Amino acid sequence: MNVRFLEAFVWVAKLGSFKAAAEKMHTTQAGISSRIATLEEQFGVRLFDREHRGVMLTYQGTELMPHAERMIEMQARMVAAMGQTDAFSGMLRIGVIETVAHTWLPDLFSRFAEKYPNATLELISDITPRLRDDLLRGTLDCAILSEEITPGFIDNRRIANLAMRWVTSPSLALKFPSRKLLSFADIATQPIISFNRESSVYRNIAQNASGCTNLRVSYFSSLGAMIDLARTGFGTALLPLAVIQQDLLHGKLVVLDVDPVPIALPLVASMRLEPASPLAEALVGMAQISCDQFIATCRDDVLAP
Repeated sequence: MNVRFLEAFVWVAKLGSFKAAAEKMHTTQAGISSRIATLEEQFGVRLFDREHRGVMLTYQGTELMPHAERMIEMQARMVAAMGQTDAFSGMLRIGVIETVAHTWLPDLFSRFAEKYPNATLELISDITPRLRDDLLRGTLDCAILSEEITPGFIDNRRIANLAMRWVTSPSLALKFPSRKLLSFADIATQPIISFNRESSVYRNIAQNASGCTNLRVSYFSSLGAMIDLARTGFGTALLPLAVIQQDLLHGKLVVLDVDPVPIALPLVASMRLEPASPLAEALVGMAQISCDQFIATCRDDVLAP
């Protein structure tokens, strides 16, 4: 039995449409339909009920699902056990938050490409809530984000805790009180540059915002844009130190001492356990190595205590 046909069956079931499965497997919708039709002919049963809003597993399809997932996983592990890493030619879809994209992601992808030269990667860079939803839907195989995902079929591995600090341009820093330790109320007298409202970083800001009058917060989905705006004196931003080391070194940004100290930004590698993917497992393991090596070259304060 062709395992690729079983893969088509699994992805149609998980994504709820032939079109989505075709996009996932980088083939045509007609190709997916042909594979499913072949399986149904071989088993002598219907695996899906086709409805105008999508497809649903039949009773027989539901019975087949766990066996199909085990066969796909078994084939991948057999190939890995034989050391034939160049035999992996599939697509691995990974999502990362921008903090990772701006730091050690290139090293991670280089490591992966060296070991799995025939595998391909598709990258999505987005905020944690959207990456979490994509991983749960099955449109991502693994993700590196800032929160753990609670459902039991997701494996979460904490990679690091990055220190977050309030930073701004040297010119805007002069507008704050001269005392060394500032309060959030002091920060709130000037415009604040924030990540998207759905992000954990914004929640960090919101927790301290009660009682602050005339709070001015601008929201951005781009980390690069936030850094550029902070450099120009547009406002004060809460950013991971690991991303802005060069700006601090060259005096384009300065760190403000603020009480309370901002909550650290966790880096969590999460991957689906069903179906298990040896490629995803390998990439998550490499992610820890790449992150550790990057941090070893950084300032001493980029990691949270």
